[in-house]
Amino acid sequence: MTDEYLYSGTASDFLGKDTAFTRSLGPTQDHHYIRTDISEHYWLNGAKFIGTFPIPDTYNPDDDKIYFFFRESSQESSTSDKTILSRVGRVCKNDIGGQRSLINKWTTFLKARLICSIPGSDGADTHFDELQDIYLLPTRDERNPIVYGVFTTTR
Repeated sequence: MTDEYLYSGTASDFLGKDTAFTRSLGPTQDHHYIRTDISEHYWLNGAKFIGTFPIPDTYNPDDDKIYFFFRESSQESSTSDKTILSRVGRVCKNDIGGQRSLINKWTTFLKARLICSIPGSDGADTHFDELQDIYLLPTRDERNPIVYGVFTTTR
């Protein structure tokens, strides 16, 4: 819950394959239900959500962002293996959705890969691709918390 709004990451279908990041339960009509696009795997692909945190970008509350940490199946892999990648996503807290094709959908949605690895001396890397937990340690500057993540590897 942030400013009386519920931000959540969950499966939105019976089989648990269509995952979505949503905002609901607002106190006013200004911020209605909003979600990631349905069945568009470049938005989210079988995401397993780990944590969600509001983090201000500037001293202006209109610039505040909601960051969510998750892992998902990779669309980038050229093999048939389902590679799991850890991600961080971000939306603007004041996003109200689009006017045409993005009605009730995030217009500020961004995601990036989190990489945790140990380079090997022989050139082989050990990658910890599966984010298991996340913790934000507040600092004196609320815009710059320290982020701790716990990762595992499947190899």
